[in-house]
Amino acid sequence: MIDFLLVHGTVITMDKQRRIIQNGAIAIHEGRILEIDTTEFIKSKYEAAKVIDCSHKCILPGLIDVHGHGGHSMFKTIAMENIDQWMPIMTNTYKHFVTDDFWYYEGKLSALERLKAGITTGASVIGSMPRSDDPIFAINHARAYAEVGVREVVCTGPCNPPWPHLFSRWVDGKRITKEVSYEEVIKGAEAVVEALHHANEDRTRAFVTPFVIVTSIEPSGPTPPSKLYELTELDLYQAKKIREIARKYNTRIHSDAFGGMIHLAVKDWENALLGPDVHLQHCRGISFDEAKILADTGTNVSASPGFTQIHARTPIIELMELGATVAISTDGTSPSTSFDMFQAMRKTQFIHQATLKDEYYLPPGKLLEMVTIDAAKCIGWDDELGSLEVGKKADVITVNMHQPHLTPEFLHVHRLVHQAVGSDVADVFVDGQLLMENREITTVDEGEVLADANEEALSTIKRAGLEKYMQPTKYFWGHTRSYLDEKRFDKEDYRFTETKGETNDNKIKG
Repeated sequence: MIDFLLVHGTVITMDKQRRIIQNGAIAIHEGRILEIDTTEFIKSKYEAAKVIDCSHKCILPGLIDVHGHGGHSMFKTIAMENIDQWMPIMTNTYKHFVTDDFWYYEGKLSALERLKAGITTGASVIGSMPRSDDPIFAINHARAYAEVGVREVVCTGPCNPPWPHLFSRWVDGKRITKEVSYEEVIKGAEAVVEALHHANEDRTRAFVTPFVIVTSIEPSGPTPPSKLYELTELDLYQAKKIREIARKYNTRIHSDAFGGMIHLAVKDWENALLGPDVHLQHCRGISFDEAKILADTGTNVSASPGFTQIHARTPIIELMELGATVAISTDGTSPSTSFDMFQAMRKTQFIHQATLKDEYYLPPGKLLEMVTIDAAKCIGWDDELGSLEVGKKADVITVNMHQPHLTPEFLHVHRLVHQAVGSDVADVFVDGQLLMENREITTVDEGEVLADANEEALSTIKRAGLEKYMQPTKYFWGHTRSYLDEKRFDKEDYRFTETKGETNDNKIKG
């Protein structure tokens, strides 16, 4: 007797033939997909401990979100009125005002939101700029994901200069601030990889994640060609150290990149953070020659839809036509995005159709590939995830199509991509374990997770003084444009982000 039979569903396999099986069924046993065929054939061949009737449901591989942030789920929409200063506000909060337990409670909330949206694997950068001065933050986050049951790719590494850097830990309600060297955060990142890579029966993996692949230029947007001078000592040293850790633990590299960075990175050919074992998020504003470098080196790319794509687009169409693997990510969940991959697909399509003034770009099938099999390739896990195939891990979701906005039930891929939302996901399996049945979570107490998250978020907001960033402006109601008309953000509030010593960008050791 096998573990599960899912019967009478529309099976969207995402296999090499992209088969769609009407009145299809899947047999699951010992965490893997045993067989896929028609319901009549599967029921005649197998008996199962549990049979799930998937009439009026689509059965498809679990969605994969290749880039998001640990921590952000606690701060949804905070500082939206101060959007230009959002990054320093949040970075300062993560560096100085979160407790060790914060990462556990936020991890539970983050994993739960992803699970309920059909995401069975999610990448989490620990913080905004990643924080790796101590491995406990990533370890607590991974523990939370493991308890919920969602796969997690934990991403941490050095943030940007200057070095040394100040970080705070909270002990018995008191802040202890310490000056940390670049070598210490590198050691912390290595400790995370050593502790978590292939942990939790390989439901947890850990990638080395410097904030950006080149530290010496604009870290959150494209740099003009006139300012692309040369790689600094720190740029070269960081690439060398990241490569050493990745080789030592046979893991992968994940980072952000923007226009100009690829042009500079490739100059250090021996250690460049490019290649098939590298996954770069954003890549906004890159030039055509940079896109060609990414494709030629086999570097994987992901991009999330958002307003910043209007200023500097990720050339995902061009990258794919050049042969690169490109995935859609949420970059969730803050300041204003969710972990809803269905919405991310639609936003991605709209942005790139509008930019290229051609509504024939990004057909529904391609979009679904970009959150399943292409996403699995992006993180180097397509041998086991991303499609429904015999022998692969049983990471499976069902979507309830028996609803007004998803009826009539035909053109199922179109319906999923154009009309579905995350809350339409009904059942979720990870590793053959049923984590959600008819939207009821089976692994954790959902109410308890939400209560703990609320309490931790409110105490962190108070500790960090974020209340002022939660107040609407006087233009909030009845106005077509917002202004702040007051100074909420003051660099003096963030003096703890600066070092006591030198601030030379090339300074490596404390």
